[in-house]
Amino acid sequence: MKKPVIKAVSLSLAAAVALGGTGLHAAALSGGRERAPLSRPLAAASALPAPAAEAAEKDETVYVLARADGSVERIIVSDWLKNPGGSSRLSDVSELTGVENVKGEETWTGGGEGALVWDARGEDVYYQGGLEKELPVELTVTYTLDGREISAEELAGKSGRVSIRFDYVNRQYETREINGTETKIYVPFAMVTGVLLDSSIFRNVEVANGRLYSDGDRIIVVGGALPGLQESLNLDSDDLELPSYVEITADVESFALGSTFTVAISDLFRDLEGGELEDAGGLREAVDRLTEAMDQLLEGSSQLHQGLAALLERSNQLASGVDSLAAGAQALQEGTAALSGGAGSLREGAEGLQAGAGQLRQGTAALSGGLDALSESSAPLNAGALQVFETLLSSAGEQLSAAGLELPALTPENYAQVLESAMAALPPEAAAPVGALKASLDSYSGFYQGLRGYTAGVDEAAGGARELQAGAQTLEEGTQGLCAGAAELETGAAGLQAGAGQLCEGILTLRGSMPELTAGVAQLRDGALALSSGLEEFNEEGIRKLAEALDGELAELLERLRATADAEYRSFSGISQGTEGQVKFVYRTDAVGE
Repeated sequence: MKKPVIKAVSLSLAAAVALGGTGLHAAALSGGRERAPLSRPLAAASALPAPAAEAAEKDETVYVLARADGSVERIIVSDWLKNPGGSSRLSDVSELTGVENVKGEETWTGGGEGALVWDARGEDVYYQGGLEKELPVELTVTYTLDGREISAEELAGKSGRVSIRFDYVNRQYETREINGTETKIYVPFAMVTGVLLDSSIFRNVEVANGRLYSDGDRIIVVGGALPGLQESLNLDSDDLELPSYVEITADVESFALGSTFTVAISDLFRDLEGGELEDAGGLREAVDRLTEAMDQLLEGSSQLHQGLAALLERSNQLASGVDSLAAGAQALQEGTAALSGGAGSLREGAEGLQAGAGQLRQGTAALSGGLDALSESSAPLNAGALQVFETLLSSAGEQLSAAGLELPALTPENYAQVLESAMAALPPEAAAPVGALKASLDSYSGFYQGLRGYTAGVDEAAGGARELQAGAQTLEEGTQGLCAGAAELETGAAGLQAGAGQLCEGILTLRGSMPELTAGVAQLRDGALALSSGLEEFNEEGIRKLAEALDGELAELLERLRATADAEYRSFSGISQGTEGQVKFVYRTDAVGE
């Protein structure tokens, strides 16, 4: 019977979020890799100064810069001390060296055994540093070419059947007594690895314990593993096999591989607290809740895909409207050019008025009628441009909401301030798409304001033309003033022509950006569909099979699961006693042959 394998594709979204904001900073780190069981992270509440500040929450990200085989080159740790109570000081414990505040101006004072006291001034504190310490989960990457193991350096540029295997060894465990026997219970780490493969190099790609996606030019591999959990729960692999590796196999032409990324999280059983697992009934209830939550997640992913599909349809409609607007702007540019030429002719005619007063009167009457006609279209034109602006803002708001940003409704008056505030609160990589969206909206805002200026100019010119027509009746008395006014009209018409040209150029730029916008929404929709499919498979092959496995030896499994849920890992660099903490690890391997 084929062994069922959990393919942890549901964690791919978490991996994407975690990898999207990895601002890796340089820090030196030398070797040293012990194989002994790891101790708990440093905790030294007794070493803190007497006037200890209110306990903070600590969110830690450990960036592991590794060679192509997974061996560690250096480690950078980024810590976020959350200050929910707005305390003036925050107490912390850390083994980091070269501690540096990376966001604010807050300073710290040190104490014994790694104690730190930050002068927080009511704010959160963001800092980073380096650390030489064995990781709780070891990553090893091995390569084979046509069945023979080979180093990454030797493999670069070669062709054949290649396998890339990511092995994860969990070294973070506690010893617990299970059924009278001392047993290793591993901290339940979940590992998610993401790899991008160039489809011109990699063909016939297969993956063990993962899934494949493709955007045409690249093949996206997302794999997952739960190292140590099989041993902690003592599960029979014939019933349920929890993977501890990810392996990619492909036919390769001139091997080259970019950096790979792996995310490790340790709060897999955060919601399964020990108090809820006192008996088999409690275990069954907890798993039922987990199953119910998985069903809700599946429903949510389906709704996400449907929403993005609707957004794509509206994006196509918006693109069609922008095409119509571009055609109108080009016609407007041609009309203003004709108006500028007519104003020049009017000036020349005014200079010869003494011989042709009757002809000038007829010309001014025609000009007044034409400008009145243009003036009558000012209000509909302004209203149409405003409607397009509001549609753009609504579409932008929906995109941002779909990306997880909860912002006030965007209006022509507030959108710039709202988006600038959002960008300031995001990491640079996540802020870049928001900045690009704001730039597009700024371009249209410039067009809209220019259009309003143009219609106001038309209305003013229409009034002037009517006055000019009346003045023609008294041409003999005001010939000199009429000539001066005609010259001013010619200058204004030239300016209007230049403004219409800029307006047309801005609309054409907006139209040119629409295919990229539509393509981006389409990629989001396809990604949401892939996520929904992955969650369904994870639910069928993981959650539901786990629930079925509970019908076996529940007593021992219950005790092991309770011990696993209690085996928490709150920090890599150290944490104060009584402080809530969470930590994730991001491993990046070097590129090969690039």
